[in-house]
Parts: sequence; C-alpha cells; structure tokens
Amino acid sequence: MEGTIAAVKPSIMLILLALPLLYGIYLKSAKKLTAEKLCALLLISGLILRLCYISYTDEFTRQHDLGRFYEPNEDHSGYILYLMKNHCLPDFDPRGHWQFYHPPLHHIISAVVLSIVKALGIDYIDKGPGILQLISVGYSTLFAVLASKAVRQLGVKDNALVLSTAVVAFHPTLVILSGSINNDMLSALMQMAALYFTIRWGKERKLWQIICIAFSVGLGMMTKLTVGLLAPAIASVFLVILIKNYKEWKKLLPQFAAFGVICVPLGLFWPVRNLVKFGVPLNYVPALSPYSMQYIDVPKAQRLFDFSVYQLASPFTQWKWNGANYNEFNPVIALLKNSMFDEETFFPRSITLQSVCTLLFAAGAVCAVLSAVSVIALWRKKEKLPLEFKLLLTLTFGVIFVNYIIFCLNYPHVCTENMRYCVPLIFAGAASLGLMLDRTRDSAGTAAKLVSKTARFSMTAMPILSAFVYTVMMYYELTE
Repeated sequence: MEGTIAAVKPSIMLILLALPLLYGIYLKSAKKLTAEKLCALLLISGLILRLCYISYTDEFTRQHDLGRFYEPNEDHSGYILYLMKNHCLPDFDPRGHWQFYHPPLHHIISAVVLSIVKALGIDYIDKGPGILQLISVGYSTLFAVLASKAVRQLGVKDNALVLSTAVVAFHPTLVILSGSINNDMLSALMQMAALYFTIRWGKERKLWQIICIAFSVGLGMMTKLTVGLLAPAIASVFLVILIKNYKEWKKLLPQFAAFGVICVPLGLFWPVRNLVKFGVPLNYVPALSPYSMQYIDVPKAQRLFDFSVYQLASPFTQWKWNGANYNEFNPVIALLKNSMFDEETFFPRSITLQSVCTLLFAAGAVCAVLSAVSVIALWRKKEKLPLEFKLLLTLTFGVIFVNYIIFCLNYPHVCTENMRYCVPLIFAGAASLGLMLDRTRDSAGTAAKLVSKTARFSMTAMPILSAFVYTVMMYYELTE
C-alpha cells in the first residue's frame, strides 16, 4: 500500500512530462510544428523534469557544502541563516568559517526568501529548503532558455537549433543543479546571461545591452568570483567590435565606461572588502586536508595523461571511502562522469538501470569530445561566424576548461573535479555543435558526414537518456 501511494506523485509527474510531447505530436500531424515551437516544448519539458527531480531530492541529497538548516554551521545553510538572523554581512575573517568566504548575493536572496516564508507563518526549517529549490529550478530553466536564444542569435537554425536546445534543456548537470541550494546555479545563470547579452550587443551595440552585461558579470561575481573568468571572452568581443567599427568610437567608448562603472564595483566589492578589513587574499579558496579520504595522492603528470581503460569500468565517480579501489584522479574523465551523475553512484542494485547510465555516460562523453572538436572547427575557413563570436565561444570554452584543470591540480581532492565549476562549457559546446551541424548539413565529404551523423545521434540520445534516468530515479527513490 505504501509503495502504491509513493508511486502516485511520480505518475502525475510522468503525465505532465508527456503533455509537451503529445502536443508536439499534434502540431506535427497538423503541419504546424516549427523549430522554434519544438524548442519551446523542449524547454517546457526540461522544466517539468527539473520539478520531477526536486520532488525526490531534498536538502540532504546531492548537495554540496550545504549543511543542515536546523543546526548552526559554517556551510552554505549556516551562511544563509546568519544573514537571516543578523540582517548584516559577516563582520569577521571568513577564513575561519568554511563557506563564508563566498560573495553574499545568493545567500542574501535565500535569506530574504526564508524571512518571507517565516513571516507567512510557515516552518522555514522544514519547508524553506524546498522553496529555495524552486528558485534554483527557475535559475536552471532560465539558463536553458537564454542558451537556446543565444544559439539562435548565433545563426543556428532548424534541426541544429532543436538539438542544441535539447542538450541544454535536458543536460544532467542543469537538472542536478536545479535541486541545489548553494550558489552554483545562480552564478551559472549570471554567466549565461552575460554571454547572451554579449552576443546581442555584438550584433546591435545598444547601451542597454552592455548595461545588462555589466550587471550580469558584476552580480555574478557577487555570487561567485569565478564568474569573472568570462572577462577575456567578453573583452575580446568589445575589442573586435571597436576595431571593426572604429568610426563609432565616440558612441562605443561611453558604453565601455558605463560597463566599467557598473561591473567593477559590483564584482570587486566582496574580495576588496575582505582584503582591506581582514587581509584575505583576493583569490582565497579554503583547502581540504591532505589527510582527507578524498585526497588524490597521484603525480600531476599521471593525473593529466593517464587515460587507462580501467577508469571507464564504471560511469560513476570513484571514491575510496565508498568502496572503490582508487579516488577518481583524471580531471577530464572525472568531468565526463560527474557531468552526467554528479558525484554519486545511481541504481547500485539494478544492473539494467546501471547499463542505461553507462549509455548516458557514453552519449555525454561523445557530445563532450565533439564539443571540443567543434570549438576548434570554428576556425576553419568555411566557418562564416564573425570573428568576435568565434573568440567568445573559444575563449569561454578554453579559459573555463583550463582554469578547471589548474583548480584540480592545485586542490587535489575528488570534490574539486566537478562540472559545477565549469557550467558555461555546456553552452559553448552546444552552440559550437549547432554551428557545426549547420555547416555540415549539405557537406559531401565522408569525414564531415560521419562527424555530423555522430553528433546528431549523440545529441539526440543524451537528452532522451537523461530524461529517462532522472525520471526513473523518481520511482526508485520514492518507492524504495
């Protein structure tokens, strides 16, 4: 009886998930289904999948450094509760308080939401985390919407646009982060907003667009300082546009000045404040102990270049404390694994479902490899994408990925090897793949056809398998 009751909510969610698909079939039969309408249906389906995900994911499940809301702590929940109860920024050196080193925007928003929940007479300890997850669902969905719109702004259309949208609508990382209560999803959204408005500004050069870029980067750095890693990519667009339109310098320079006036104070407020008041280094990040069970005691050269096949025996991140023979050490392989499943092992008692996870991992890995290839292919002579956008996608992909590798080497722990530190790779990869599919649509070359077909297959398989895994998990976790 309990199992039947527990299955009711998943059944309702599955019906909701099927509605956009049924409507799409109707539009197809009526010959009214366009690429734009299909993209909208995919994004709606992605939203429903995220709601499914948080229905079985609470503040104790697949979170990162969150802590418990009902205990005083130094994790993200403790940071939020501190702001809620004291109505002021922490006036102490954050280096002795674990997650309090983070800029405060996400935690301020969360504290305000919990204060409203409390004022309404709702138990904010019991119900608050679920409400905060709904906000993360909004962030994640808006990321996918802006990514799809940005891909279209780059000139991708028809089937290529649909496939790129499907990747961001159903990407497992964005599904998982939709249930996260820390600052990762908001910072990723700010990065995506900055990239979207940079593309818009590159095409239209309106003052309001550059102001949106400034607020996106500035507020993003008020959420997480790594949002500033987009600076080289955005600056390259500014520079190329200025050179191409040098006769408009009197119009462009005031726009750049407006960008600096807004972005710099917002972005640097927190690190400069902590440097001046407490002597905290601008790039301070707390480190775990080398005696931790997740410490990676492997030479750097081996971590970078060892791609032994045994590391692919499981699609899930390996932890010694969880019974594995080794700690996941290769940053690239680790990124491929936890971009699909975070840091957990799913369905440990079901060989069939683990096999589906293996297929999802394979499809995701192929998409990731082809994403890197497609970024490089942007620089072929046949690619008609303007130089500023080639630089935007290439520097976004390159800077974020290289910073991730350096971060993994400087902080050699398994938890460092996580896709949540480089979410913009999802957009850069999906956009570059879309451009490649558009370019190779009518190609006669054998190699180009093979790459195109492989990309289309993997970009179709990955969203379908992702939707399947994260829907089946709803039954698995709620009826166990």
